[in-house]
Amino acid sequence: MVAKAIQKLKKEYAIVFGTVEGEAILEDLKAAYQMRESFVKGDPYETARREGERAVYLRIIRMSNLKET
Repeated sequence: MVAKAIQKLKKEYAIVFGTVEGEAILEDLKAAYQMRESFVKGDPYETARREGERAVYLRIIRMSNLKET
C-alpha cells in the first residue's frame, strides 16, 4: 500500500515538473539552491539552512525521475 502511494506521488511529481512551466521552475530552483555553495564558514545554522533548501530541490528531482540539468 505504501509503495503504491509513493509510485502515485512520483507520477504526480513527473506530471507537474515535466511540463515546460515545471522545467522553468526547476531551473530557477537549481540556480537558487543547487548551484551555490552550501557551506558558510563560521555559521553552522546558515549551512544547515542551505543544505535543507538543497535537499528539497534534490527530492523534487528524485521524485519526478528527471535528470539534473
